[in-house]
Amino acid sequence: PPVCTVVIAGGATYTAQPSVTLSLSVTLLVSVPLRRFSHDGATWTAWESYATMRTWTLPLPDGVRAVYAQVQDTPGNLSVACSDSIILDTTPPTGFVLVNGGALYTGVPTVTLTLGASDTNGVVQMRFSNNGTTWSSWQPYAVTAAWTLASGDGLKTVYVEYRDVAGNIGGPFSDTIILDTTPPGGSIIIDSGATYTRIPTVTLTLEATDAIPVTQMRFSHDGLTWGSWEPYADSRLWNLTPGDGVKTVYVQFRDTVGNTSAPLADSIILDTTPPTCQVFI
Repeated sequence: PPVCTVVIAGGATYTAQPSVTLSLSVTLLVSVPLRRFSHDGATWTAWESYATMRTWTLPLPDGVRAVYAQVQDTPGNLSVACSDSIILDTTPPTGFVLVNGGALYTGVPTVTLTLGASDTNGVVQMRFSNNGTTWSSWQPYAVTAAWTLASGDGLKTVYVEYRDVAGNIGGPFSDTIILDTTPPGGSIIIDSGATYTRIPTVTLTLEATDAIPVTQMRFSHDGLTWGSWEPYADSRLWNLTPGDGVKTVYVQFRDTVGNTSAPLADSIILDTTPPTCQVFI
């Protein structure tokens, strides 16, 4: 009898598609006019004219799938069934991405992605995008990666796709973060905008403006030497420096991601000296 060999998808270990190509070869042949195939070695297709290639559809669901072949020569000698197997995997990976560990804001466009993906047969590659359309090159799967957000402040979305050993692509999965590289603005007003004060302890009215929350502020008498950062508030008591004259108070605001405003200032005249008078009779 002839001896046959069948190879599925060129000898691949995995396939993502049920439709595969079978390669059939025969030795010890006189002439081989017929061939047939089976999923299980028991139930066979009808005999058909011999050829070396054939399209074959593997049965679902996913898993190890075998294909059996037999050939028959002209005198009627029937080969022992030959077979090959392949892993059918039509299920894409699942996964997630976190930008800066799930943070709401970032002050710099370079971020760290935390990545996770799972698949029955293994995830091997990943790629990224800032818009879900234009993608980076495929790279080996890892649990972290550095990534640069699209330019310009605002809400940014990072997309990731994962590819398994069979070529199935899972995703895109995404996460968002707000990019804010702009320092806060704001104002400081001493004693509601008064021109003079006779008391060195004054009330500062403060207002900070920013796209994201402002969390800290600090003060200075001269714009050079600063006090410690403290929680942001919209008012504060402040002691002016000793001695009558024009007094200036400076403030800086800092937002959640560390952007610091330029020094903002207001002035007031401290006058603690009472007037003198003379009486003439």
